[in-house]
Parts: sequence; structure tokens; C-alpha cells
Amino acid sequence: MRLIDFFDRTATCYPHRVFLQQGEVARRYIDAHETSHRIAVALHRDEIHAGDAVGFYMPNDWRGVEAVYGALRAGAPLAQVNSRNGIEQNCAYLQDAGVKALFFHSRYAAEVAQVVPQCPAIRLVICVDGEDAHFPGLSSWMAPAGSRLPEVACRPEDAWAIVGTSGTTGRPKCVIQTHMTSMVYTLDMLYSLRVYESVRHLVVAPVSHFAGTFLFALSAVGATHILHDSVDILEIMRTIERERIEIVFLPPTVIYMMLAHPDVANFDYSSLKAFVYAGAPMASAKVAEAIRLFGPVMMNMFGQSEANGPIAFLRPEEHRPDDGPVWELRLQSIGRGSLLRRVEIMDDNGRLLGPNEPGEMVMRSWGNSAGYLNNPEATEELNRFGWMHTGDIGIKDDDGYVVLVDRKKDMIVSGGLNVYSAEVEQVVLSHPAVLAAAVVGVPHDKWGEAVKAVIQLQPGASLTEDEVILLCKKKLGSVSAPKTVEFWDELPRNATGKILKRAIRQRYWEGQERNI
Repeated sequence: MRLIDFFDRTATCYPHRVFLQQGEVARRYIDAHETSHRIAVALHRDEIHAGDAVGFYMPNDWRGVEAVYGALRAGAPLAQVNSRNGIEQNCAYLQDAGVKALFFHSRYAAEVAQVVPQCPAIRLVICVDGEDAHFPGLSSWMAPAGSRLPEVACRPEDAWAIVGTSGTTGRPKCVIQTHMTSMVYTLDMLYSLRVYESVRHLVVAPVSHFAGTFLFALSAVGATHILHDSVDILEIMRTIERERIEIVFLPPTVIYMMLAHPDVANFDYSSLKAFVYAGAPMASAKVAEAIRLFGPVMMNMFGQSEANGPIAFLRPEEHRPDDGPVWELRLQSIGRGSLLRRVEIMDDNGRLLGPNEPGEMVMRSWGNSAGYLNNPEATEELNRFGWMHTGDIGIKDDDGYVVLVDRKKDMIVSGGLNVYSAEVEQVVLSHPAVLAAAVVGVPHDKWGEAVKAVIQLQPGASLTEDEVILLCKKKLGSVSAPKTVEFWDELPRNATGKILKRAIRQRYWEGQERNI
């Protein structure tokens, strides 16, 4: 079953159920089904065929979601842009993914005007929310009402998405997600949430990222998705109460903002069945506080671009902060492997380790991606010893609960978003005043980790913190830019002259309950 097959089943079984709700707009499954056909027919009419990647540059928007299903119906892999990245990063991603068509929201018209000329493979550009000065609008571009696209043949190993994930060389890698991976994560998501029928689902985090996994999977059982196109803490709390929300996923950053809001205790959260946090570790004390406020509904999930989550999950009933030290430790865990994922701990020689031995978390599943597009060396490295390597150092206890204690990959997770330190270092080192630089993640109450640059200047050179941050924002966007900068007389190095980043990072993590 492909994602479009799950969607079509729901549209047949529950045609008049509300699929998408945003503001005053309510779109039924039958409405979105009709629109998806009109979009798919128009794509083929304009010579965008099965296997041609289609890009999306937009916030959470009901028209964008329907366009996504139109592309899926046409057999076109999705390439969803992270709008918070810099223009250069997004151009590289769209180029490497081989995007032929691009749907965008007018909110990002200025960015699209810069991106399209740099991506010559893009031959079709559509604005989803109205006519644009340069590109046609979705409503006038679609095929006529009643249009139907014949079934597009595909294989389980064909791609449904090309997911961008920054690389340490500064060029993004493109992860190939197949129809098989989408079926696995759909089943794992429904199993982990214990959902077998329609639920009311609040979508605040970007559909282009992990929140999309929830939307696709829950649509298989006829969920109603209430969309927010930005983070408004008060409106999130109002919506949970007013719409009787049952499932919501938010990154820890946003949950912390909710916990700190003066009105957080003034709303009714009794409708919630699962309040999922994912994308970054959440402090145990904050989890316990959330349980007290929102009820026994908190749930942790773990996933990554190379294998859509949930790879592992910690169910609400497994959040037991008051039941002794064992469960207190498990509150720091990502839970146990999902139904269709085998999760183990491995040493550097490919040997699977026993309980309570630290090593790299690895996974075997048909839910694993097909690797990196046009990058066989990186794909081989990802899947060495026949297991997919997550890059996270973990310990699994006797009952299968995994606690992640460190990160093997040179990556920072800030507010649920991945920042690759080597990528930032390249930009910092491009400044003529910089002799050496190390970029590390440091503890942050709100973001989990914050990006910090530690710099050694050229003799006699001068540079300010603001200049470094501005340079990185211009090249990489605000997410990857350092939030703070320190200037050291000399960075620590080993005998061969390599900078000891772990020693630099450890200075900021002393006394923390974990190292990520």
C-alpha cells in the first residue's frame, strides 16, 4: 500500500468526513480526492511524469497538502523544502533531488524568485494560494473538474520522497524514501499510537518534516487534521480545548513555551490521548511537569531522515516518574523499538552488544530508506555490517528500553532541527580573520541545544560575535547560525593538530543529565 492508496481507501469509506480544517476552511476527503486527481492530471499534461521529483516550498496550508497528494497520485516523489534554511542550501537540495516542478505559497514568493533561476531543471512553478505575478495559480492551472488520472504503476522500491538532510561537506544529502518505507512507518505510527479509527489531530509542526508522518499515517484511518501555519502558544491551547484534539505532536521547544505560559492551567486538555514530543531530548523534569498539567498522555518518539519514525517510542503508560529509579531513568529513554523495527546496540567492529553496554544504535527494517541519492559511498557507510547506523550512542537495558547518551555523528539538534557543525564551521572559516573554529551544541533550556562557535583568530585580527552570526545567517539561515560566539586564544588539539571538539563541547555539558 502506498500513501495514496491509504488515502483513497479513506476517501471511499468516509467520503464526507472532514480531512483538513484550517480557519474557516473545512475540506472533506471527497473534496481533496477530487483535487488530487485534477493536480495529477495537470502534472502529466505538463510533462511531469512518474519518477520526476516535485518540490514544495510552503507553510502548513490545506492547499499545499492537497497538492502533495496530487503529486503522489502522479507518481512524483516529494521534495519538501525546509523554508528556514538559507537560499543556497535549498537551491542545492532542489538541484540534487532533480526537482522538475515546484509548488509554493505566496509567503515564500521572494525566496522562490531567487531559487528558480538557479535550478534550471525546474520547468513548472505553481502558486497554491492565488495568482502570482510570474507563475500561475493552482486553481486556474489544475485540470478541469471531473478529471481522472489512470492508475500509475509503481514498485515497492520506487521513491515516494527525496528528503534533504545536510551533509558535513556543506552539500545536502538526499535520502531516498520508498513506498515500502512509507507503508512500514504508517503501520508503526498507528501501532504506537494505538489508533484504529478516526481521531482529531492538531498539526502545528511543519508538515514537510516529522509532522507529515503523523498526517499521512492518521489519514489511513480517516483522521481530521486541524492545521496551524505558525506557532502561537495561546492558540494551540485554545484549539486543543475548542476542537477536542486527541493527538498532537510538538517539539520540546514548543512544549517548554506552553509550560511557561501564564494561562497554561486555564484550559481543558481532557480530550488528549497522545501528546507526542520528538525531534530532540526533553528534560525529565519538564516531562514530569507536562504530565501534571496535561495528564498521563505524554509520549516520546524517535525518528530520523534515513528511517522515518517512529523507530522507537515510549508510550504514555510508560511515563512513570514517581515509580522509582528504573522508571525515572526510562523517562530519559526513547522507549523500545517499534513493531517493524529491530533496534540493537553495536560496537565499532560490527558486534551486537548486550544489555547496558554503550555503543551505536543500529536498526534493521524494511522501513529503512534506500540510502542517499547518487551517493553510493555514503549509502554503504550508512548500512555497514548490514545494519542502518543512526549515529547515536545508546544503552539498551534488559527490557529493551534505549537511552541515548551521546551523538556519534557531528550533529547538533536545536529545537528539533538538525544542524551539522562542519557545515557551519566552513562558513565561519571563510572569514579572513578566523584561524580555526569549532562549532558545538551547548545546553539550552528552551532549544535543548544551542549552536555555539568557538573561534581562534588570526594573529592581530579582530572580529565580533555579531559579525560571525550575521555571516552564518546569510549563508545558512537562522537555524544553523550560532546563537553565541566565544573567542579563545588557542583551541585544544591532539598530537596531530586535530581540534579536540569533544573536549570543547564537554566543557559546556559538565553536570548535565545527558550529553545530547
